[in-house]
Amino acid sequence: MSTDPYVPGVGTDAATVEHIALDLDVRLAANRVSGTAVLRVRLAKQSRRIELDLHRLRVSRVAAVVDGRAIASSFTQPGRAPSRLVVDLGESLPEGTLVELTVVYAGTPTLRRSPWGTIGWEELTDGVLVAGQPHGASTWLPCVDSPTSRSTAEITLTCDAGYLPVANGVGAPVRTRGSRVTWRWRLDQPVPAYLLSVQIGRYRLVDAAPPAEGLPALRLVVSPRTEQRARRALAPQPAMMATFIDAYGPYPFEDYTAVVADEELEIPLEAAGMSLFGTNHLDGSWESERLIAHEMSHQWFGNAVTLGRWSDLWLHEGFACWSEWLWAEASGRSSITSMARRAWQKLAAHPVEQALAEPGPEEMFEDWVYKRGALTVEALRQLLGADLFGSMLRAWVREHRFGTVDSLGLRTHVHAWAPHAGVSRAQVDELFDAWTLRPALPPFPG
Repeated sequence: MSTDPYVPGVGTDAATVEHIALDLDVRLAANRVSGTAVLRVRLAKQSRRIELDLHRLRVSRVAAVVDGRAIASSFTQPGRAPSRLVVDLGESLPEGTLVELTVVYAGTPTLRRSPWGTIGWEELTDGVLVAGQPHGASTWLPCVDSPTSRSTAEITLTCDAGYLPVANGVGAPVRTRGSRVTWRWRLDQPVPAYLLSVQIGRYRLVDAAPPAEGLPALRLVVSPRTEQRARRALAPQPAMMATFIDAYGPYPFEDYTAVVADEELEIPLEAAGMSLFGTNHLDGSWESERLIAHEMSHQWFGNAVTLGRWSDLWLHEGFACWSEWLWAEASGRSSITSMARRAWQKLAAHPVEQALAEPGPEEMFEDWVYKRGALTVEALRQLLGADLFGSMLRAWVREHRFGTVDSLGLRTHVHAWAPHAGVSRAQVDELFDAWTLRPALPPFPG
């Protein structure tokens, strides 16, 4: 059963996927895929069935193995336009059982419609991109499409020669055979399915910057015709990465890859170890530079430390927006306080009636959530003082790395640090109540 009212009809509380091994063949001209996914599924409660998300792709075969033993299983895809795959295991299995499911499927990926637009596998003019947040992973692979289910992944992609198929993690070519090319990508850090991604285009995979001590490898996936523009626009990335490592702790993944789609995109987007931009984000403006910083910071806030329910999206976007301000200060453009004041003035001029920690599904991606979330972070910095705030934040990331968090958990975490700043529990509670639970905008922090 679905567990999050903000994204009804997806996810389950009965099972999690611990690893995905996917072999996906993509026919670009027809926008057709055929795949074999091997999923390690852990039952979270006693059950004889497993429900997976798979949006309008048809399954031809399912096999189930438990402790090396093949078990009798059957499957259905309910509805005329199915978005669920229900696997009957033939027997009730206890909580904690690890089931290896092999799912063979094919079809034309179809975007999911939502209050936030269309989401998932998107056919480009000449290639493919996947924008999976919050529930688009099921448009291209079977999964438990919930942020509470985290898996490692090995994704093997085959497509037309002349194109580069990109997924998360560290990749290498496997073979080129005739008119087809195959790459394999490995992600060893467990992430929710929405953070897995595929990008296919007439791209090159190159180093975005020379290797630097203390920084991960910075990669660039880009078409040859836009490579020089991309290098100029992304030149601040090493300094950004150093700033965020100093502020938040070690980079959570192995490499960091910036993908520049060969067309304009409305918004950039983060994925695990990856950010996606359009050619319109290469103009060298502050508006684009702040977005480059924003997406990079999501590797800590969102990708490593992840909300459990979508009503808590401010825990991702508030910290990412505050990271823009941190970069503005680190790069000498402006102070955090000045950036925060401008955001506060904008919110004061356009009051909202929702609370930050319960914005409602229609509002959760609105700009006020991002800015008010960032102001909440800034209010915490002002309450604790910059040094203790930094220690508190690095501990938050370290303690919840590749885990699930919520607003109450952050409040409890701050409670533990507050005495070191001479701040009472009541002061912390008042801050969180005012900024996250009440719609009225509090006074500017500081």
